[in-house]
Amino acid sequence: MKTRYDGKHDILYIDVAPGKKACDTQPLDDDIFVDLDEEGNIVGIEVWSASRNIAEPMAEQLLEKVRKALETTAEKSPAPRAPF
Repeated sequence: MKTRYDGKHDILYIDVAPGKKACDTQPLDDDIFVDLDEEGNIVGIEVWSASRNIAEPMAEQLLEKVRKALETTAEKSPAPRAPF
């Protein structure tokens, strides 16, 4: 699997089967398109507005995981002692 990103147009392409050629493209919605080979296997996925459709949701999920990890760490850590 390989990925390519066109920053100028904000398009992410995920090459699921490098070396295989697409013979059909099916839209899943306004921003996601799936490339299929002759047998109907997925060979690629094109995501338009990738920063909105991929990067932002991933960043939000990562932030939530970090927050939960920090909460868990804080619960396990002993309370800080006052200096004498």
